[in-house]
Amino acid sequence: MNNNYIEFKKRRELGDILTDTFAFLRQNFKSLFSVVFKIAGIPFLLLILSSAYYSYASFGMMDPLSGGNQLFQSGNILIALILMLIFLMVFYGLLYGSVLHYIKSYIERKGEIDQSEIIQGAKKDFGSFIGLGILSSIIMVVGFILCFIPGIYLYVPMSLTFSILVFRKVSVTDAISDSFQLIKNEWWITFATLLVIGILVYIVSMIFSVPMIIYTFTKAFTVASEGSMSNPSELFDWVFIVLNSIANAAQYILYIITTVATAFIYFNLNERKHFTGTLEQIDSLGKSE
Repeated sequence: MNNNYIEFKKRRELGDILTDTFAFLRQNFKSLFSVVFKIAGIPFLLLILSSAYYSYASFGMMDPLSGGNQLFQSGNILIALILMLIFLMVFYGLLYGSVLHYIKSYIERKGEIDQSEIIQGAKKDFGSFIGLGILSSIIMVVGFILCFIPGIYLYVPMSLTFSILVFRKVSVTDAISDSFQLIKNEWWITFATLLVIGILVYIVSMIFSVPMIIYTFTKAFTVASEGSMSNPSELFDWVFIVLNSIANAAQYILYIITTVATAFIYFNLNERKHFTGTLEQIDSLGKSE
């Protein structure tokens, strides 16, 4: 057993979840990121490239000299958007799978991991993750369309469905139904935890956007001083696209923090409802005697 092992299966308050999330990431940084990029590295690179192409195509529409090429530019934007959405869906499916199966291996081996086991598990559940991602997204979109508040309410249980799928080994539909049972009488504290985590991740992601923001302001001042603001597309050159792509890449990678945090939230709620970790500790004590 790893001496720095962090027990997932126990009750935690909001502060404990945040502390243990970053402690887990700090202790497992190298091995976790290694596994994630082995599994999701190629889709990640394709996502960044498609995102950069989407930015290039979008900013091209702002060029007043494009004239008759507007239809062609619109087609480029549509293709780029479709590619970006496809790679985004694939990347997030593999990201969720790799991180959650890493945690599963970590728990079962008391702080140690088996990379081959993680890769196999992530690939095995890939289809289920894609299906669950699509279904949960549809549920949340419908909630936001009907009224903003139902959309917020639905976000909380939907954020736990991937953890339920992996740790309980249930079907996609069972993961969704179980998520509502899990947050019963615990919605507010779960929402507060997710909100705080979201704010922290947003603040960290903004750090990577600073170079792009500085460059944009500098470029805008230069263009304005030269009197060429009639062509807004001049603000968005290849340097801006590179900096924007770096900011987007950081945002995608930082979602690892959210995934780890939702695993801690799942085990916290599961312990409050079912006392799984407590019962396992009692059982292990009985066997040791």
